[in-house]
Amino acid sequence: MVRRFLSGPLLGLAIIAGSFSVADAQKSTYKEYRRSIRTKNLFEVSFNKRSIEITLFEEDRTAQAAYQRRDLSITRGQVRGGAHIIFDQDELVIDGQKVSLGEVYDTRVGRTDGYTAVTFLARTQDIGRVSRVKRGNVIRPHRNITIDEDRFVRGLLFTVTGDIEVMGEVNRDVISLFGNIYVGPEAVIRGDIVSVTGKVTVSDRATVYGRTYTGRHRGRVHRRWTVESHSDIKPRFTYNRVDGARVGQSLQHTDALGYLPSVEVSADYAFESERWRFGIGVEQPILRRPDISIGAEFYRRLASEDDWLLGDCENTVFALLVTEDFKDYYEAEGASAYITARPMRNLRLETRYRQEETNWLPSQPHLFSLFGGDKLFSPNFRRVDSVFRDIGIAMIDTTTLAGLTATVTYDTRGSNPFRRSAWLADGRIEWSHPDLGSDFDYRRYTLRGSRYQRLTRRSMIIGQAMFGGSDGYLPMHKRFYLGGLGTLRGFKHKEFMGTRFWMANFEYRFRFPASDLALSLLWDAAQITNDVKFQETDEVKHSLGIAIYLGDDLRISLAKRLDRSAETDPNFYARVDHAF
Repeated sequence: MVRRFLSGPLLGLAIIAGSFSVADAQKSTYKEYRRSIRTKNLFEVSFNKRSIEITLFEEDRTAQAAYQRRDLSITRGQVRGGAHIIFDQDELVIDGQKVSLGEVYDTRVGRTDGYTAVTFLARTQDIGRVSRVKRGNVIRPHRNITIDEDRFVRGLLFTVTGDIEVMGEVNRDVISLFGNIYVGPEAVIRGDIVSVTGKVTVSDRATVYGRTYTGRHRGRVHRRWTVESHSDIKPRFTYNRVDGARVGQSLQHTDALGYLPSVEVSADYAFESERWRFGIGVEQPILRRPDISIGAEFYRRLASEDDWLLGDCENTVFALLVTEDFKDYYEAEGASAYITARPMRNLRLETRYRQEETNWLPSQPHLFSLFGGDKLFSPNFRRVDSVFRDIGIAMIDTTTLAGLTATVTYDTRGSNPFRRSAWLADGRIEWSHPDLGSDFDYRRYTLRGSRYQRLTRRSMIIGQAMFGGSDGYLPMHKRFYLGGLGTLRGFKHKEFMGTRFWMANFEYRFRFPASDLALSLLWDAAQITNDVKFQETDEVKHSLGIAIYLGDDLRISLAKRLDRSAETDPNFYARVDHAF
């Protein structure tokens, strides 16, 4: 026993300590300070070759205006749309609302619905002129901007009617809305280049990492001859009822230009299950437009089908503090190969083949928890009937799971759902068959659609509908579970199991003025069955609740089931880092 302990945890700790030393040695040669910055949308300029739309975001309302390009009148110091002034001196004026161009802190450029959209961002708090200068931006609304060969600009270049000439290096976007832009042969631009009506000239020898957007070009990509890569070493820690404390490190190496493959390597040691966890993944871009990549991975990990409910970080907090682990686990060791495509900015497609050997590992009931008292961790799949659970455990411990998975995801959400309405939709189908090298024969599919509908600047409705079904025989760890966290919040966690279900969740959320406090009303409804079709005995379940949000990182909810069960006490949940 002593020998096994020395060859397991102590060896793992020695390797981890050594990797920390390497990381510290690297950091001693170069240190970078990064501070989290919160921004908000200030205004947006969207354009194509015929028209231009301008949106100004105010706290109490959104002002918009649209013009034909031929109706614009551009002079040095002013831009008019017909009889209306749009840009005047240092201000943008839309529908009587004004915003100072000096508030611009950052920009975001992209394509949506046939338009090039340039979003100008500001800090959520007034940072003053000195801090904006430290950002490194060069903003001259109606003057020319020239960056000489020996000059480096850490931020962005922005002018409304002036011309821009870049001979040196610019770290972010270069934007002249109604002026011309010239990029010299030795210039380096790490962001995008944008001009609505002006002419953009880029030397063949210039290095431009981003794209050029004009009224004629929808994001032209420039040839780049330099190679830029980034490596990141991160410590890892998780805590759960099977592995206990699991510590390790991961190394990520990324080519910023997308020419070379990205590599991720991780290694962790689990002290309770006395197992090494590892992963090696490689992804290689093969096309830039549309964005298509191929990849492969080899791994041994503690797997769970509950990752859609909560992440490992949030689950670790619950396990450490209150002896609660909301996931069921099994060990998976194998490999997968995949291809991904992004034909649109918000759309992602993936096809993956996976083959893995699975093992059953028991949970550890007597693990440490800070405020758990005498409470013990529950077994894996404890809600499943004992006979079916024994069969499920035997299948996990003796079988090979292989199959094809196709996934499509459409997501228009931003960092702040109160800013604008958004969609989240995804679909997934998994096919396992003996012809693919699997011991199982089934098809499993899920479909989800969520709408984040902004009502006012302080209120919104969030609606979600989800359906899941299957054909063939689903093993225990691939079946659907409803109840509790993230599903029917008034019921016990994973109280119901089935092979087919539907679920609807609705939330009305109101944010209090001048505070990080928000209040929600919650309603859930769902139906689940183990038959091919829903039966009359498969009752539709309902629950009703309320939730309080404290900023973006903490949600406290109380929900009660609405059937005639003897279980009348409401369920209390606290979510960490789960604002929406």
